[in-house]
Amino acid sequence: MTPYEILKDRLAKHIYKRGQYKGDAPMDKRSKSHFRVVQGPDLMYVRMYNTNILTAYPNGEFEINLNGYTSSSTTRANINHALGVCRQNIGIGNRNFMGLSQCTVYANGSRYVYYDGIRFNQEGELVSKPKPFEARRIDKAESKEFMDALKTSGFKDVFPLLYATCPTPDGAPILHRYWDDYLQDADYAHCWPEIIEYFKYDRKWDGGYRMVEVDNAKGCWARMMAEAKKHMYNNILTEVTKL
Repeated sequence: MTPYEILKDRLAKHIYKRGQYKGDAPMDKRSKSHFRVVQGPDLMYVRMYNTNILTAYPNGEFEINLNGYTSSSTTRANINHALGVCRQNIGIGNRNFMGLSQCTVYANGSRYVYYDGIRFNQEGELVSKPKPFEARRIDKAESKEFMDALKTSGFKDVFPLLYATCPTPDGAPILHRYWDDYLQDADYAHCWPEIIEYFKYDRKWDGGYRMVEVDNAKGCWARMMAEAKKHMYNNILTEVTKL
């Protein structure tokens, strides 16, 4: 049976015979009247509140529309339930790809970027145009400029010595708002030990709070660079439309 036929059959068997939603049918429990099967002139719908989250066509195709609520766990649970009732091995959820959490549709052994209006046939094959995945990529020019500035200021050369001689602070260090700019300017070299202190130590509970070294110089450098470069990343469109 096609999704259209399954929904039509469900409507016939479970139709509300009275009340506000007379003529519709529950998609799940009868008490969940906000989530129901609705019949149109030529189509069948799964409606959540006022949105037709699934539209089924007589030819076996169906369309998904979450109305922008892709991050809503309730909306995703409902559409996945509806797809299961329609005997479709299709699921919607977030997955991490190329450095980004992206809402995807898993169908017929492949994964696609979800978008409102995405459409499949009865076999789970995508029939609407796929959209490309995004990727989180660092701006190489900006990153290089920053690293070159650390060499020019002298910070990169003195870091090993400053790390080795950085004393354990009495309390949790505070990181200045413009700390990454300070690393690029030798005039602020007097601030460098405090910056390293912030990344070198962390507050731990051991019968009382005390400051402890997180790991080593390599780890400290990596944390500093990751934090300094957070704003250098951009989301770009790739040519990948199927995974």
